[in-house]
Amino acid sequence: MPRAGIAKYRQIGQDLAARIGRGEFKPGEPLPSQAVLSKEYGVTLMTFRQALSVLEADGLIAQLPGRGTFVTPVATLDLRSLNSLAEDLRMQGVELVTVVLSSRQRALSAAAARALARTRGEPALRLERLRRIGRRPAVHQVSWVPLPWSEALVGVDFEVASLYRSLEQRCQLAIVRATESLRAGALPASLAAAVNKPAGRPVLVAERITYDARNTPIVYDLARIVDDSIGILARRAQRGTELSWAAES
Repeated sequence: MPRAGIAKYRQIGQDLAARIGRGEFKPGEPLPSQAVLSKEYGVTLMTFRQALSVLEADGLIAQLPGRGTFVTPVATLDLRSLNSLAEDLRMQGVELVTVVLSSRQRALSAAAARALARTRGEPALRLERLRRIGRRPAVHQVSWVPLPWSEALVGVDFEVASLYRSLEQRCQLAIVRATESLRAGALPASLAAAVNKPAGRPVLVAERITYDARNTPIVYDLARIVDDSIGILARRAQRGTELSWAAES
């Protein structure tokens, strides 16, 4: 039913979001064509496309040129896995976009130096990335890689290449384990514009130290989970507990 004071395209967007929430349109599956749905809602294609733009901005759908409009898949990231974030999501069919904000040699910060058992100020690769699900900022991540391995990573395009796979292939490193801690934090003002969120809002902060076969720390990651739909899912059973990152569609 039409609702007074609410633009038609927003009403359509709210109704489509409700239908997605009820499971009428499944995560990872295409929506009916724009022509079919605009006729169903009794609006022009232009009005219907406005509704799709709102849903895409909210991360509920992804419009893929030449392929159609898809419901954003549910993403589950296994905290026990040593796969990268991009690899875990790709295996689930999630369209993850990585934007490299910075990739250059910098002096190790105090936190990175402690984590990597190095001296503060030593040169290291500082890789700053923004992970998006569709157009929705999801994770801001800063990775530090010290010498001598950082030198082998010069020129790698980390918008398409995995940091872990690059270390294995270019540095002949065997990545065997990682420790990860999670805590609540606040979004720094310096990141607010990059993730399109207000400074000071609550975020989940994940710190990970990755080790090679010699038990040497080789990567220090600081990631801020900035999307409200991402949390931690625990599956409890008599013989143990499985923990995973979970992103609601």
